[in-house]
Amino acid sequence: MLNLSIKFIIMNYEARLLVKDLMFRSKTIVYWCCLFIAVFYLTGCINNNANSSRQSQNPLDVQGSDEEQIIPEVPSSDLLEPGNPITISFSGLSTVPVPFTCRIREDGTITPPYLNKQIKAAGLTIGALEQFLEKEYVPKIYRTINVTIRTADRFYFVGGEVRQPSRQPYIGRITVSQAIQSAGDFTDFADQRKVRVFRGAKVQIVDCKSALEDPTKDILIYPGDRIVVESKLF
Repeated sequence: MLNLSIKFIIMNYEARLLVKDLMFRSKTIVYWCCLFIAVFYLTGCINNNANSSRQSQNPLDVQGSDEEQIIPEVPSSDLLEPGNPITISFSGLSTVPVPFTCRIREDGTITPPYLNKQIKAAGLTIGALEQFLEKEYVPKIYRTINVTIRTADRFYFVGGEVRQPSRQPYIGRITVSQAIQSAGDFTDFADQRKVRVFRGAKVQIVDCKSALEDPTKDILIYPGDRIVVESKLF
């Protein structure tokens, strides 16, 4: 009788252990199932948000890099630059103002008649500047007006100790050294450390030998500039 009681107690204890083990395993399975469902749900939400954001983008924005590559750039020779002489003419009025001639300042500005303020002209095309001035004049000053801008033929001059002293056409960005090369380069008697650049009433001396090592010293030339290469002193 005692043996049966002991066996019953042992079997009851083992049964409780088995039940606890099954409960632990079931909880673990439920935990992993819930975790898997949560990860799957979050991944689906992220993908949906990414797809919706891509769909909401303007197709032109998505292809922006390709579109930008095919937009032609304005050649630098078509842009107005400091030193350019320009003439502003007016039409479309019963009494037409006289044409206004000026030179674009070194800071890139001009002061058109009747506006009494500086206008940035350098970096614009002639057409862009015409449109900008018309908006400035109309309707603040005139009810209607047409603006036409003309530029003189653009040249720079190279003289002194160069092989081909001459007037050279200005066709775009050019430095002192490049301008001298366009005139056949220095002669054997040229003082390459003393090149004078005349711009209006101003004179600047350029050391072209130093400019070979430091390009920042090789200044830009503008239309109307005059370059004179001095002779060596023996």
